[in-house]
Amino acid sequence: MDTVLLPLFAGIAAGVWLYARSIPQGGRSWWPLVAATIALVAVSRLAGHGWGAMLLAFAAELVAAALILSRGTPAAAAAARLFLGAMVAGTAAIATALALTGFGTMQPAAPLDKVAVALLMLGFALKLGLVPVYFWLPAVARASSVMTTAVIVAVVDVAGFCELLALREAMPWVFEGYAAVWIALALASLLGAGLLALAQSELKPMLAFSTIHDMGYLLLGVVLGGPEGMAGAWFAILGHALGKLVMFGAVGAAEWHLGAPPTLDTRGLSSSLPVAGAAFMLGALAFVGIPPTVGFLGHWRLYLAGAELGGPVLLAALFAGSAMGILCYVRAIHRTWLGPAGGTAGGPALPRAAAAVLLAFAITPVVLGLVPGAVGVAAPEAAVHATAPDVPPAAVAASLNTAASVAGGVK
Repeated sequence: MDTVLLPLFAGIAAGVWLYARSIPQGGRSWWPLVAATIALVAVSRLAGHGWGAMLLAFAAELVAAALILSRGTPAAAAAARLFLGAMVAGTAAIATALALTGFGTMQPAAPLDKVAVALLMLGFALKLGLVPVYFWLPAVARASSVMTTAVIVAVVDVAGFCELLALREAMPWVFEGYAAVWIALALASLLGAGLLALAQSELKPMLAFSTIHDMGYLLLGVVLGGPEGMAGAWFAILGHALGKLVMFGAVGAAEWHLGAPPTLDTRGLSSSLPVAGAAFMLGALAFVGIPPTVGFLGHWRLYLAGAELGGPVLLAALFAGSAMGILCYVRAIHRTWLGPAGGTAGGPALPRAAAAVLLAFAITPVVLGLVPGAVGVAAPEAAVHATAPDVPPAAVAASLNTAASVAGGVK
């Protein structure tokens, strides 16, 4: 999969550069910081899955914190501190867990095995912004430029998730022996963040919470494992990255046009920004997994894995999560993008370079969905070697109860 990620990251870098040339995203230091973030992430994936790769990924996160800070506002400084704190704590937790396990080469004796699993869960929850430690991602979305958030979500977070996928293959006991707890974490993010996304009136934090919501789906694929779960996670992460990139870009175009962040009270943006409106809709299709996008290839496999291993209870939770995601985006499209213009005319038109970037990234998920062989991961090696945990219905029900408790405590 790393061979697929590298062209993806290169395409994102080129697209962000073209977009930022026409719709400025920051001062002089902004683009060098973006380039350094993407380059460090790419090199970390090339470095494999050892300590060197972890240090390179952490270096990318440090540069990303500087990228957030570069906007120069008090809100950006506060968001950068939250992000940096989460990345430092997450890296420390994961590094400690990997030290206890010889970087996945052994399972320590009790109770150190439980300590290692708990640290891995905490570390990846912090890095990916999962419920209940999601605090940094909405703050970054509100305080940063759209392409800063898009790079963090579509590059830094995606690389972190792929490292989790690698650990699923190298350390199956971490997931198979503690499947119910991992499922609870995934469902808390899927359902809790779905509710939080629906509660937003501004589009940028809505996109941030829906990112956390989708990570719940992806984490379920990792935990369930097996050919369907792992392949579903591989395909869905591509839809996740491309969908979020194009939707944040469309919202950035709307903010450029309006001179203020778009909300659900904004009306008829597609009348003034037809390309951005169409791109947002296509990006939403890829993100929630509607055919014929690559996101559908992933979500369909995740449903199959959930039905096979978790039974009707887990399948019902997945349906509920999908309903929240679809409702969130249907509402945004209906209220913000469609309908007659409501005071949205008169702003600057979408520059051609930005429009070309949005169209390219909006069409790509559809092309990959129609020609999945182009992805090169139709039957990923990790999926072949992974084994699915035996998740009894009672464990799934217990996971749902735990997830509901966590989600109910989210404010």
